[in-house]
Amino acid sequence: MNKGFVEMILYLWPALLSLLLFSGCIQHEKSEESKDDATSFLYYTVNSYKQTIQILDNIGYTDEVFKKRVTKIPRVLITRISRRWGEQALNIPVEVKKSVFFRLMASGALIANEEIMNERRKLLKLSDKLRRGVVSHKERVWLQHLAKRYRVVKKRADRLTPDKLKKLISRVDIVPVSIILAQGAIESGWGTSRFAIEGNALFGQWSFSDKSLKPKGQRSHLGDYGLATFKTPLDSIRSYLLNLNTHPAYKEFRQLRSKMRARNTPLSGKELLHTLKHYSERKKEYIEDLKRIIRTNRLFWIDRAELMENRTVIIHPEA
Repeated sequence: MNKGFVEMILYLWPALLSLLLFSGCIQHEKSEESKDDATSFLYYTVNSYKQTIQILDNIGYTDEVFKKRVTKIPRVLITRISRRWGEQALNIPVEVKKSVFFRLMASGALIANEEIMNERRKLLKLSDKLRRGVVSHKERVWLQHLAKRYRVVKKRADRLTPDKLKKLISRVDIVPVSIILAQGAIESGWGTSRFAIEGNALFGQWSFSDKSLKPKGQRSHLGDYGLATFKTPLDSIRSYLLNLNTHPAYKEFRQLRSKMRARNTPLSGKELLHTLKHYSERKKEYIEDLKRIIRTNRLFWIDRAELMENRTVIIHPEA
């Protein structure tokens, strides 16, 4: 799926929607002329989590289907986490909360991973051309932008040496979906935390920006920190993946992932999970909690799941 296309829809549609819709669950369908069904889309606005469930069920993405460990996950994106979801959280059965969270998060995680894999394939192709000295100016500019975003070079003008290219390849890679789901569940309280509701923040990422959300129990000795906010839940997933792929604390994660790639071993949350102990001050206890969520909810299968080539379903929750 084209990343710019998705961003345009997610960012511009809520404003347009407010001019067109009245209360209730209304479907607006629009298709782009394309040979690829993944670039056409369906819009829905909802005013309750039950309507979200109804939409997921209507496209065949039921709780029962998810638990049967399907190999294909439909493309579903949510524009934001509504305040109503947070207000109703205490009265929503835990199993229902988990079901909605897992289904929406799984699709978003796969979409974000797909974007990275598209970049990785292009990177691997260009790395071979770079070694042979046949890279065009446009391709070289793309490589330099990618290297800067993944913090391999400080400036886009810096030379991409063979060692730096190797480091870049190790960083531009996916994260097993089971890990994404487990960490998102813990860090956001199944998408019901204040940070999730007010800032679409699903992974507790720190920020020292003026726009960050300040925790009520802020620890003054750690500075004037807050939690990063995002325009959409998908942006939160993207930022989290970039964090795992660039921060020094997760070097062990990237090294083991590279070894698995070299052995042509499928990436597995079960194998990689222990390398993320620095994500939380609780270290080993945190890893055990992640393992428990994955084991209890039988999520290891989802590391092998793929996206369907369906029309993207975009759900816009009212405030």
